[in-house]
Amino acid sequence: MVRMGSRSAGVMRRVLAWSTALALGLSLHAAALAARPLTYAEALKAAEQANPELQRARFAVELNQAGLLSARGIFDPNLTIDGRWRASRTRGFFQGFPFQSESNTWDLTTGLGGTTATGTSYAFNAGIDRNFSEFTTDFGIVDESRVQDTYTSNLNFSITQQLLEGSRIRYNLGNVTISRKNLSIAELTAERTRLTTLALAAEAYWAFAYQWQLVEIAREAVSVAEEGLRVGQLQVRAGELAPVEETRLEAALVQARSDLLEAESLLEQAANTLLLAMGESPGQEIQPATPPGDAVEFSVQPEDAVRVALAQNLDLAVARSNVELAELQERNARHALLPTLSATAAAGVGAQDASASTSMSGLLDEDAFPYVEFSGQFSMPIGNRAARGERARAVAEVMTRRSELEELERSIAAQVEQQVRILQAARRRMELADVNHRLARETLAAEEALAEVGRTIPKNVLEARTEVARTAAEVAKARTDHRLAQVQLLALQGQLPADLP
Repeated sequence: MVRMGSRSAGVMRRVLAWSTALALGLSLHAAALAARPLTYAEALKAAEQANPELQRARFAVELNQAGLLSARGIFDPNLTIDGRWRASRTRGFFQGFPFQSESNTWDLTTGLGGTTATGTSYAFNAGIDRNFSEFTTDFGIVDESRVQDTYTSNLNFSITQQLLEGSRIRYNLGNVTISRKNLSIAELTAERTRLTTLALAAEAYWAFAYQWQLVEIAREAVSVAEEGLRVGQLQVRAGELAPVEETRLEAALVQARSDLLEAESLLEQAANTLLLAMGESPGQEIQPATPPGDAVEFSVQPEDAVRVALAQNLDLAVARSNVELAELQERNARHALLPTLSATAAAGVGAQDASASTSMSGLLDEDAFPYVEFSGQFSMPIGNRAARGERARAVAEVMTRRSELEELERSIAAQVEQQVRILQAARRRMELADVNHRLARETLAAEEALAEVGRTIPKNVLEARTEVARTAAEVAKARTDHRLAQVQLLALQGQLPADLP
């Protein structure tokens, strides 16, 4: 074995250190100039504002708001105004004598009616009409002509009350309540989509940050391998190293460059995934500006985390709203089994005179002709199969929704308990990764010290450097895994703040 002199080994070590630092600094500087720095909070904010799926969820909320407005409109009063004019001519016989008549009539009627949530229908109508007719009868010797010109006014009011089906306010407000519940579900769904969008953006950000660190580690390894090969070639020419060591150094450089190419390819994929989650076009140059950081103290017990998730999880909130909606529809279907029975009361007054004004004022005179009417209607389909089938369907829907809710509650509880353990394990792995990286650096320092005095071969130094790079990658992965576990737990609990805890 050809040993290196202590002076040559020391020079090699210093040159490698300087070149490594210079290469890393240049690569970081070039990346900073070319790429747009992106913080974790900025990524989440961009995803919340521009993610297409989240935008569609917000459109669904607007759609259900319009549906609620439309459902409430069923109780709006309805104003009608009807007008008609008619001119006609007729011919006939009166007691054997021919006659003809010409008529001009017009009428104008206005009405106001509607329904209420109590199952009451009301209608108020007022109208006036004029009939101008001229009758001419041919009696053979003389023609007799008569003119009829009268105005008729009327005023009436009617009210109909449902006594069986349709008598409950909750039933009559069914469409409004269902529309309001659908709006609530749409809002919860939009919030769930927002949380899911933020979680996907957060996961994409930390995956991108991790891959960025791997690229930096790979670039540093390439720089070290290039400088190591250059110095090794000089030592081989000087007879201080065996030729096989140059081969090993060259193989190490090839491997380092191969690792860098793979890391850069994965970095581009991770960057595009993050950009798409943010609602932006892929292919942009970005770089992470928020480091994962150290893990904070974490003392949450699984049962406490489960309690929070059961109260705040948005999937559970949507499932509970679906149960409430199914129960409402079942109650309405049960009420719809009743037959229809309605009672109507109507009253009105009419007046007739030769002028419009006296006809209208005559409605208040004692000569006016009033009327009062009472009626009722009963209706029930024989067999009532449609209502019974709808009730059976509604009952099955309630049971299905309740079963889904119970299953989801168990699933969420299990996921949260598991995620707490994953987060705790991720914290421990961070601590172990830090220790392994520190030991790898100490081992490298020891191998380099031994190489200075000629008590080891460059192969051992290369292996120690490879181990330092590997443990550095493990440190980066441990911190990223911790952040990902934290994101997933917070998402299960229905919360994901943009500020890092």
